[in-house]
Parts: sequence; structure tokens; C-alpha cells
Amino acid sequence: MSHISTRSLINLSQRVGTAIRSGIDARRVWEMETRHASGPLRQQLDAIRERVAAGDPIADAMRGANGYFPPMFVQMVEIGEVTGKLDEVLLRLAEHYEHQQQMKRAFWFGIAWPLFELVGAVLVIGLLIFVLGVIEGITNTEMPNITGIGLKGTSGAIIWFLGCGLIAGAIGFTAHALTRGWLGPQPVLLAMKVPVLGKCLESLALSRLTWSLALSLDSGMDARRGVELSIKAAQNPYYESALARVTGGIRANREFHESFREAGVFPEDFCNQLEVAEMAGATTESLLRLAKDYEERARTAMRVLTAIATVLVMLIVAAVMIVAIFTLAYHAYLKPMYDAIEMTQPGKF
Repeated sequence: MSHISTRSLINLSQRVGTAIRSGIDARRVWEMETRHASGPLRQQLDAIRERVAAGDPIADAMRGANGYFPPMFVQMVEIGEVTGKLDEVLLRLAEHYEHQQQMKRAFWFGIAWPLFELVGAVLVIGLLIFVLGVIEGITNTEMPNITGIGLKGTSGAIIWFLGCGLIAGAIGFTAHALTRGWLGPQPVLLAMKVPVLGKCLESLALSRLTWSLALSLDSGMDARRGVELSIKAAQNPYYESALARVTGGIRANREFHESFREAGVFPEDFCNQLEVAEMAGATTESLLRLAKDYEERARTAMRVLTAIATVLVMLIVAAVMIVAIFTLAYHAYLKPMYDAIEMTQPGKF
């Protein structure tokens, strides 16, 4: 299943948001987007154009694209349509994904060199496994077992590379599954308890939640519906697990801060800020300021996370190389010397 690229999503949000703000008819907007697009994007935009022309909501048309558009994006588009602020939402989404792309770029740039060193270490060890196995076969002399698990020669090198590839693939799949919520709320809860990483996940989710809740309240939308859309827009399985409890509190005519606090999953800082905003009668403005504050917290946490990841990768590289060097030194120098000393001891002949 194909997905829209982040850059294409940013450009689409900027163009459509600007066009709607300028007063261009929605059908005309999607006709222009379809005409200028190409490949899979054009096919999806053409399907949206047809459904919009038939009177369907844009969010429903995007949901019919079988995951081509991110769930959070579709959720926010729905909020924009319901509140009548689709232009503001799209332009805000463009800014959000731009910041997200910048954070990802900074993260990968920060750990690029340590990752390069790690890949280099894996390649060097694999080459040593192959060469030592070949030498052993030619000289019929036992060569050092640098991996400690008996890998030698061509077959050993293949097993080494496959094993490393499987480990890397498992780590990547697990990270992807966690971000998609495939593993349920518990892994996300555990990740949110990890220092720095947890604050980053929390801040990103609460930024989306507070911003969408502010739009919902400002539009006069039904409170329960606005809270439901906002929690879903957070794209955090742990927070979504409390959706029924929060909406149940709203249905019972409880204050927003009471409903969120009693759900037992939202941070006390968020609930306190919401309580102050409700008491002051400026909920929308306070939530918008809080959303920006959470965004800045997320960016700060991401910078720290990048530094920590860089150090961890460098430590892994150092550990791999140290083990390999000491293993080679032991088999090539220390073990022969020890054997020679043993042979000189009385009773060895």
C-alpha cells in the first residue's frame, strides 16, 4: 500500500489551504490539484475530486484512499470541515509536517556518522569471518572464533550478515508498529515512561490534542464530539484508550478538566492548564498557547533524544570493535603465549 510522501503532503496542504482561504470553490481547487499531480497522487486526488463534486466531505473521501493519507491528517481535515476552518487547519498542518520533517532530518543527521561506523564494523567483522574461514581451509590451521559462536568462512559470513539484518529489521518494524498503534496502548505507555522519549511522545500528542480541541470549542461544536475528535487527533493509543471515560464525563456535564483528569492517563500539568483556562473563561486562547508550548517542548526533547541516540550508537560501535579486537588479540597472541608457557611446565612432556 502506497502512502503520500511528507513533502507532497506539505505542498498539498499549503496549496489547498491558500486556495480555500482565497475563496476558490472546493471543486475547482481539487480539479486544479488533480491536473497538476502525477502518479499515485493524481489517482487519489482524482478520486477526491469526484467525491467532492458529488457532495461528500473531503475527510470521507480521504478515508476512502485506503491509508494513502495519514490518519492524523484526515482527522484534522474533518475537524476543519466541521468547524468551518479548513483553510486554517490545512495551513497549520503544513507547518506541523514541516516541523516534523525538520526534526526527523535533524535526528538522522545527528546519528548518521555513528550509524555509518556501526555498518562499517559489521562489514569488517563479516569480512574477517570470511577471510579467517578461507585461511583455515587452506592452511588446515584452527583460526580464531571472533564472534564466539563458531561462525567461519562463507557460510559464517552469510549467517552473520543475515543475523544483523534481521536484528535491524526487527528494530525498524517494532518502531513502525509502535508509531502506528498496532501493538495497542501498553507499549506506548511503556515508551512514555522512558526519560526524554516519553516527554517527546507526550508533547507531540498533547500539542495535536490541545490545538484541535481549541478549534472545536471555538467553532461551537458539541463538546462531546469535539473532545472525541481531539483525542483521536492526538494519534496516541494510550490517550485513545481513555476516550470513553473522557466523553462519559462530558456527557455527565462535568467540566473538561475534570473529565480529562478522572480518565487517569493525561498528565497533571495538562489538566491544571485546562482548569485554569476554564476558570478564566478563555479556553480557546489558552489551549492555542498551550499547543505551541507543547510543540516547543517536543522539539527540545527531540534534540536531546538525538544526542542520546548518537551516544548510544557510538557506544554500540565501540563495544563491537573492542570485543572483536580483544578476541583477535587473545587468539593471535595471548593464547599461543599461554600455550607455550604451559608446554614448558614440568610434566607436560
